[in-house]
Amino acid sequence: MSQLLPTGCKAIDMLLGGGLHAGMISDVYGEGGSGKTQLCFTICGRNAKLFKRVKGIAIVFVDTSGTFRPERITEIAYDNGHEILDKILVIRTLSYMDQIRSIEKIVEIRPKLLIVDGIASLFTVNHHGIARHLTLMNHLHKLSLVAINLGCPVIITNMIRSRLSDSGAPTLIRSLEDSTRELMGTSLSIYTHMKLMLSIVQPNKQLFKAVIKQPRCDKHAYYTITKSGISDVSL
Repeated sequence: MSQLLPTGCKAIDMLLGGGLHAGMISDVYGEGGSGKTQLCFTICGRNAKLFKRVKGIAIVFVDTSGTFRPERITEIAYDNGHEILDKILVIRTLSYMDQIRSIEKIVEIRPKLLIVDGIASLFTVNHHGIARHLTLMNHLHKLSLVAINLGCPVIITNMIRSRLSDSGAPTLIRSLEDSTRELMGTSLSIYTHMKLMLSIVQPNKQLFKAVIKQPRCDKHAYYTITKSGISDVSL
């Protein structure tokens, strides 16, 4: 059985078959404000605490949009000491080339957990059409080798975009899934083992929903976002 790491939310762990699987890429995508980055912070904070006794850096967090907040990590981990943050290396990427080159640093560090927050966004800036899909797929291939060779879970996040009809007009909206699609999702699916879609249910009540999209099943879970990170919620 593969090694499992917790996400910090038991309901989401159950959706993922017990937690984050070593050697596998888990893709978390959804609308803005659905908690993708907060889930990354929760995973980061909870596992940094677990790795407190591990020598050196245990987690690499690739930040493609400048969203990393160290104070949020310590808040989630209930630990204001530097030992928690010393376990995390943040790589701030400003271009898709920075993101590609980060693989070399990651292999050198050999982390026990890798998080890439915003996997596809930088690849849309300088590439168009098939070129950006091929470049992103090559990057995902290298990430999959990192996951396998280092035996660590890899978590990536991604955004969604509006689905347009052939005429260019918005399609009839029946649900979030009908009206949107994951950014470059087809290319990502080739190298991702699990896909988790996040959505907003009741923003005023901080109620959100997670659904497993790959492998296909009918399972879902509800969660909320608190000072302690992503948390279970009972309906």
